[in-house]
Formats: sequence, structure tokens, C-alpha cells
Amino acid sequence: MLASDLLGRTVRDRDGNVLGRVADLLAETDEAGRQRIVRVLVAPRRRGRLLGFERPGYQPPWVLEKLTRVLHRGTREVAWEDVDWSFATS
Repeated sequence: MLASDLLGRTVRDRDGNVLGRVADLLAETDEAGRQRIVRVLVAPRRRGRLLGFERPGYQPPWVLEKLTRVLHRGTREVAWEDVDWSFATS
């Protein structure tokens, strides 16, 4: 499966509740040095491109921080295993 197959898809949790659209995939390196997707960045609505300022630990200029908070409010990380991919739609 390609990342492009998942980006922009509407996904649901295991109970069937809509989480939002997949905005990004977050990976970690395992013991063997391979990248593995562990979390999904889910946005409640489509609002253009993410600039990376919505991620924790990054301090953008204050004007961009305020703008990003407004445009991407509700964007959150969801564990890969908490997403029911059988419901994923375009």
C-alpha cells in the first residue's frame, strides 16, 4: 500500500465514528531500521496543506502559530491500530 492511497481518505474509529481525513502518516524506526507507520494525523475538515506547525514540539513565529491553530483546529494524532481502515473512503 502506498501513502498516497491513504492521504485524504475519510477514516473511522473501531466503533464506526468518523475521525476525519488522513492528513499525514507518522512513522518510527523499528529495531531492524525499517520505517513503520505508528500514528495517523487526522484533520476534521479539508483546509489545504499542513505546514508542520501543527506538530508538538515545534515553535513557529507567533503569527503563523495563530493562523495554523485556527485553520487546523481539531487536527490530532490517532494510533494506527485505533483506525478502522475498512471504512476508509475517498
